[in-house]
Amino acid sequence: MAIGVIHHRESLEGPGVGLFWTDVALLVGYGSAGAIIGMQWASRAITAITIGAQIGLLVGTVGIANHLIEAFVSNRPFVFIICPVLITFSLLGTAGAMAWERTGSMVLAIISGFYCAVVAALVTLAFASSFNLLFAERTDRQLLNAFVASGMLDPAAFRVRNILESSSEILVRMPVLGFCLALTGAAIQFWMNSGSRRTRVLATRFLAPVFFSVGVAALYYANAIERGSRPPFVLSGALLVGVSLCAVYPIWSAFHPITDRSEPFC
Repeated sequence: MAIGVIHHRESLEGPGVGLFWTDVALLVGYGSAGAIIGMQWASRAITAITIGAQIGLLVGTVGIANHLIEAFVSNRPFVFIICPVLITFSLLGTAGAMAWERTGSMVLAIISGFYCAVVAALVTLAFASSFNLLFAERTDRQLLNAFVASGMLDPAAFRVRNILESSSEILVRMPVLGFCLALTGAAIQFWMNSGSRRTRVLATRFLAPVFFSVGVAALYYANAIERGSRPPFVLSGALLVGVSLCAVYPIWSAFHPITDRSEPFC
């Protein structure tokens, strides 16, 4: 981002300077939080952090693949749009569920989800920003309509501002998603491991596909209607899909119990 801003200072005009310093503040916050959490030496904390970091690399890989699909597939079918989102939801929920399974702590499960989101966001941003700067002509063609509507005169400066804006969004959204989905995954894992385990496993196996089907149907319908009418269907669909995907690992672990609660998954 610094390289892009130095070469195209026009990107800082107007709201650009605010976006730039917002990104700087968020990245400093990421680094500070990561350093503080990383200083924990308790074995359970290390296990949770390791799980989050490992799964975060997988989520980052999904983000890279999604960016490449956006760059090279001009008219993406709905399945290409929704699949990266579904995989991301599932992995973030898995981070929380797996951390709770191995540590028995809801706090450490949330920390695992946060670490997962931090690693994923940084991996995705590092690749996407570098790609957009290295393959400038392709990126400018993709942003042509938005550039014309922006009123800016320099397409390169608009490209850099787009990087700054996208970075702000992902740096804010990923920790929120990590917190919510990791907490959901850990809560489902806890619920399935308490009380009548067999009954709860069966109930989760039945409800998860129902929630998933209804949620995907809502998202598919939202994709086919006017943008202004989409929010209720997008929110409800994302909620149902998120909850159902957070149950994937708890259901799997019910039939593949771990033998050592302190070991990371790989």
